Amino acid sequence: MIIQIHSENPKLLDLLYKNPGTDQGLYAKPLKNGIIIGNAMNANQYDVIFQDTKYSYLPEESNAIDFQSYCSPLTVLNVCTELFMHILRDKEEYLTTPITWLNSTQGDQDMYPCEVFIPTFYIHSSWYRNGEFLLERYFPALKVKQIIGHNFELRIQSESVFEAINLLNVVSVFTHVTNEYGKFIYIDEQFASKYVRILTNIERVPYFVFYLFIKRAVKNDKQFQLVKPIFESYLSKQGLKTTLTYNGTHLERVKYISSKLDLQTSILDIGCGEFIYYKRMMNLGFRKNYFAVDEDERFEKLGEAISKRYEENNLFFFSQLEQCNPDEKVNIILTEVIEHNSIEDATLLVQKAAAYHFDQMIITTPNVSFNQFYAENAGSRHDDHQFELTETEFISFIQNCFRQRPSIEITYEYIGDKINGIQPTQIALIKNKD
Repeated sequence: MIIQIHSENPKLLDLLYKNPGTDQGLYAKPLKNGIIIGNAMNANQYDVIFQDTKYSYLPEESNAIDFQSYCSPLTVLNVCTELFMHILRDKEEYLTTPITWLNSTQGDQDMYPCEVFIPTFYIHSSWYRNGEFLLERYFPALKVKQIIGHNFELRIQSESVFEAINLLNVVSVFTHVTNEYGKFIYIDEQFASKYVRILTNIERVPYFVFYLFIKRAVKNDKQFQLVKPIFESYLSKQGLKTTLTYNGTHLERVKYISSKLDLQTSILDIGCGEFIYYKRMMNLGFRKNYFAVDEDERFEKLGEAISKRYEENNLFFFSQLEQCNPDEKVNIILTEVIEHNSIEDATLLVQKAAAYHFDQMIITTPNVSFNQFYAENAGSRHDDHQFELTETEFISFIQNCFRQRPSIEITYEYIGDKINGIQPTQIALIKNKD
């Protein structure tokens, strides 16, 4: 593993706490089964090499070469903890800490751009797709370039040493917890506190990065209660009055919908996908009939396997809604489905569903007004959505679908993180009073 730090700042080595007059600029320190070697190349560049002996970062012992030691983001995190922990402290503390031999503070001296370059950095996750690494959208200072396979060049060009080293750690921790191959890291309260501090050390971090951190790196409600007020306070300084939720948009939606379904009424799930709601309801004790509809016929065999797991024969799969004719009252789920159709076809779909003898129908769809918080110039939530609606448009859509049904009672709800009064998912809860 090689990490190169370069800056035109004449006090770079002072900021790094490295003395070129000691051992001709060389510095060595043990790390796991290997050794870190730091070298002051000149006044403007400091290089770090981690040389391993065996199995410091390979998840399992084998005769294979432990290539992870030479490219793992976990190696980067460990190196930074050993050599640059003073730069990862709270921003105000860092800026005001004196450099006694210069009769100045770190903040006064850290006024030049800084570049960190890692020639081999391991990324193996869905966050790299179609030639783009997800974090590049949110941190313009970050650039990755694929070398071969899952090995990339990583370059950070930031406004200061402090910003560069903290961003390097943020990128590394995100990459490590999302990589498919990497040594599992136990995330406790101390770990969460450390990387919350490092993340909030960086200027102009967008909301969605905090969302990703909660989703990927926060492992329990106790940790969430620790990070929640810190992130909300940070975002408020950007003019975003935020109420964060722990479970993420998808799980919040699943929990909400399953809480509205009773165990004594059969269910018609239109656009069932991978049977998320069937599994959820069965775990809650549901044993009535479950009618699942999805145009993708591949889900039929998956449904058979899942129902066998519960040792029940209550799951009935259909590839077309017209094939499903339950002779009993049902609760209908139509969640994250309508937007995959044209607005005309979506209207017809809702009206077809409403023709069944139902007690209540739950329709959810993305709130397009929230997309601005995912990325700048965000369009649709997903590429396969044919339309997305504002709150006003969604209400109008639902009212149009049920305009000739006076016995219908409609309630509108919203779930997920709330930013300036806007939430990502909007829900119509339709109650049939007949």
